[in-house]
Amino acid sequence: MNVEITGRHVLITPAIRTYVLTRLRKFTKILGDDISFHVIIDVEKERQTAEILLKSKLLDLTGKGESDDMYNSIMRAIEKLERQALKHKSKMIEGKRQRAKAKSVATKLGIGEPTARALAKSTNAIQEEEAQRKPMEVEEAVIELNHSEYPFVVFRNAVSGAVNVLYRRKDGTIGLIRA
Repeated sequence: MNVEITGRHVLITPAIRTYVLTRLRKFTKILGDDISFHVIIDVEKERQTAEILLKSKLLDLTGKGESDDMYNSIMRAIEKLERQALKHKSKMIEGKRQRAKAKSVATKLGIGEPTARALAKSTNAIQEEEAQRKPMEVEEAVIELNHSEYPFVVFRNAVSGAVNVLYRRKDGTIGLIRA
């Protein structure tokens, strides 16, 4: 962690320096050790501002705080930086989770690597399954529904030749949709 503190119209005291350094330590937990900060402290009449520039391998962030107290200004700037860093980190974690989920779906379905990458880029992974192709009687479909973990069975009716949906209702009974 590299910290550079610049004072405009103000002398940087050891108390301000230690305050800034202790408050910036939390960013090593969020973004790692390879980060650098440039803290600019400015005083103009009653207005005291603190601007913090964070640079890392992954991103560059800026936070600015302004108040009539220097320590308050520094804290506001750090809080803004922390919100931005946590938001970025949560996006990275969510992206990793989606890629892992798409990869696991792709391996279950036996999809090749390029298609798995395409699934990882999409926000909602679609899971495909093959349905039985032989026509069934309604009684066979009821048996299939009872043995299946899914709440419905789509089948081609052997008598009429139409596609039907057999589903389990909330009250426990079975419903049939004829298409």
